[in-house]
Amino acid sequence: MKKKEILFVVFILIVSIIGGAIFYLSNKDAKYANVIFHDSKSGEVKTLLRFNINEDNYYELDVPYGKFHIEVKNGQYRATQVDCPNQTCVNVGWVPSLGYYAPIICIPNGITIEIEE
Repeated sequence: MKKKEILFVVFILIVSIIGGAIFYLSNKDAKYANVIFHDSKSGEVKTLLRFNINEDNYYELDVPYGKFHIEVKNGQYRATQVDCPNQTCVNVGWVPSLGYYAPIICIPNGITIEIEE
């Protein structure tokens, strides 16, 4: 590779690292998450639960398909033992396992767990 190409690759790497660090640090101060229920029949949207992600706890919610369990531990949370047909929300695992907060969505139950902005 030529010198200009090497400098360009190094520049892209530096910009990527800085961007990733800013994204990671901007989400690090998150303290609360909301469990939001989206009722497909009525169109109603309501918050079922607000929890502190820095306090270890275990929650059980009644949802259309049965029960929805949320585990909070060491500043992370996950959906466990969810009564729904596809279990996609359980397969997400611990959030933030990659250093950033992403929502957990359970479409059959109409549940979204997201960080409070």
